[in-house]
Amino acid sequence: MLPIIVLIITIIALLVIIVFQRARLIVMRRTSHSLKKGIAKERNATADILHISKEVIASQEKEKEFLPYFIKYTVRSMKATGGALLLCGEDNHFYGCAVSGTFPPIREVTAQIEGQLLAHDKRHTEFIKGYKTKFVAGDLEKACADQGFAFYQDKAPEFFPERFVREAPRCLIVPIKFRDQIYGCIIVTSKDEFDAHKLCQNDGLFLMRLAEIASLCLEIIKDFRKRQEYEQHLQSAREEGMMQVSSGIIHNIGNAVTIAKLTVTRLLDKVTAKKEERPETLILEEIIPRLQKELESGTVEKFLKEDKAGKQYLDIIQELLTHVGKNAEDAFGMLQSLSDKLFHISEIIELQQRFIGELGTENMTQLTGVIDSSVTIFDESFNKHGFKIDCNLDKNVPEVLIDASMITQVFINIIKNAVEAMVTEKNPDKKYQLKIRLKEEGKNNKTYAVTEIEDNGPGITPEIKAKIFEFGFSTKTATNSSSRGIGLHFCVDCINKYGGSIDVDSKVGKGTTFKISLPAYKR
Repeated sequence: MLPIIVLIITIIALLVIIVFQRARLIVMRRTSHSLKKGIAKERNATADILHISKEVIASQEKEKEFLPYFIKYTVRSMKATGGALLLCGEDNHFYGCAVSGTFPPIREVTAQIEGQLLAHDKRHTEFIKGYKTKFVAGDLEKACADQGFAFYQDKAPEFFPERFVREAPRCLIVPIKFRDQIYGCIIVTSKDEFDAHKLCQNDGLFLMRLAEIASLCLEIIKDFRKRQEYEQHLQSAREEGMMQVSSGIIHNIGNAVTIAKLTVTRLLDKVTAKKEERPETLILEEIIPRLQKELESGTVEKFLKEDKAGKQYLDIIQELLTHVGKNAEDAFGMLQSLSDKLFHISEIIELQQRFIGELGTENMTQLTGVIDSSVTIFDESFNKHGFKIDCNLDKNVPEVLIDASMITQVFINIIKNAVEAMVTEKNPDKKYQLKIRLKEEGKNNKTYAVTEIEDNGPGITPEIKAKIFEFGFSTKTATNSSSRGIGLHFCVDCINKYGGSIDVDSKVGKGTTFKISLPAYKR
């Protein structure tokens, strides 16, 4: 009898184990299926939201215009009745942004207005946009606590009107965080009707994932916008640099043409003088005929020695011929000056053509030509202010691989800043000068073409020196330039592009030296 009982107990135990294992397997399968379904749902959501953000980027819209699309997608994907998105302001209060679906008002309104807002989410969005709510970021953090979301059932959130619960007996609120700061929050609601999806605690986890995806998309959109603005400012700096080059070229041409016109006018004055006022007319029409007459009469010697007028003839002839020689010398000088100015105009025009022709092309280049071009463009500024420029350029420095037009802009930016600094200081006891040196230097087994641009202006304080290459930083208060504060940053960006570097050394009251190093290649 005992063996039979033991056998029965053993069979029962085996059956229990089999049933338990079977139940465990079913639970595991269901759990696995649920996890896979949840993962698939999150993946699909990620793909959808990324698609939305892509459309926002492509359409040149701002990140805040991504959010209305996002809340509509959230309501649809969660099968919620309605939803709203609020943004956190600098004062930590939440402000209305967008509404989707049937969402009850979060501010006190009349029953008539409430009905209109519930029926038209677009009108509700216009109504709520910019509205300052009664709750702040701290209230949301307290409501979400450690679980990361707040779930309300059959009661309204403490910071919403009490009537809110009538249209939204179930409510989920999740913060949107951007770089560890609360950027805004998502609110979704549902009713308890039998044919509607009823929000629950588990939906909070999915909503949190959506908020995280939205945060990542916002970061991408913001970074893209920032990069876009950065590129636009750099382009503005390049265009302004090109305008400076063109302006300098035109200014120099204008100056040379003006001097040439004055020279031509002076020459014309000499050439078009009245015939009777010319020295050669007096010699040819009065002095020589009188001498011929005296010679024919055999009294020329007596005339030159004894006649009161005749005794002055030789001195007068000498004086007149000296005057003629002086006029000829002056005319030659004017013609030489005119020739120089015309050559200078031709040189500047050639420089402009080369500048435009080389723009956007990289070639092996000797920096002496680039520096000479930059100095030529600023000739007028140096002459106008009486500044001295001293160039000591080693023509044996190896070539560098650059876009000569871009590097010309770099030199022009730095020279222009030096000239403006010296003009601003206005110290009458100082003889302002600019020294430019080009030399070869070796560093870390590499050869560099080094250009030093040194001025004896006011210098730069350590505080400003630490910021001068930063994007957007400027000590100038004028706002007439779209690329203000971009010039030196553009210089660094351009030099870095060619594997070079820019260093600055400055002493207040003594001056500033910019050192530009570019990799050089010996042939």
